[in-house]
Amino acid sequence: MMNSETLGKYDKRSSDCEYLMLVFSPISVPLRARWRNNGLSADFLGDYVITFLPAPSRESGVEAQHKLISHAVTYIANELLENAMKYHERNADIPIGIHLELTSNHITVSVSNGVGVGQATRYKAFAEHLLEGDARALLLQQQEDSAKSDDAAASGLGLLTMISDYDAQLGWRFDAHPVQSELMTVTTKAVVSLQQLEAGAAA
Repeated sequence: MMNSETLGKYDKRSSDCEYLMLVFSPISVPLRARWRNNGLSADFLGDYVITFLPAPSRESGVEAQHKLISHAVTYIANELLENAMKYHERNADIPIGIHLELTSNHITVSVSNGVGVGQATRYKAFAEHLLEGDARALLLQQQEDSAKSDDAAASGLGLLTMISDYDAQLGWRFDAHPVQSELMTVTTKAVVSLQQLEAGAAA
């Protein structure tokens, strides 16, 4: 298995951006219980992002743009967080991290978690398949497949929706654990264009 590998849109963090990073332990029983009860969510990230955007006015239509941007960030962050919690290697003391970046042109949401090598291999194969194929055609196929299977490969439905609904560019980083050879850290990154989101709100 690879020591470190990136796929897709995985640029380094811009030096000229606002950013927020949250990290928590997935082996905490209370956090797991809260997630099952939908008590753990990333909804606040959508509201957080729009505090950095121009104040809305009734004439400008900015308020509609803010709502769309907030909804996009909320959806993407929650989908990535749900996958990270669902497929995290149980009892692996690798933190789950949420990273949010805002530049003048883009919003980037990243989530990282720990997985076994076998899971990482399957996820990498899915990512390569997604990058090589047509996202909208894959979305229809994945909707059918996910209805039939609980396998981790079916977790791509949310990723395909990000591409289809928000024109997100996706990227992945796979890193070997420095001590435990059977574990890896996987980071999934979604980058959305502010201009495209604003144009979508205006349409």
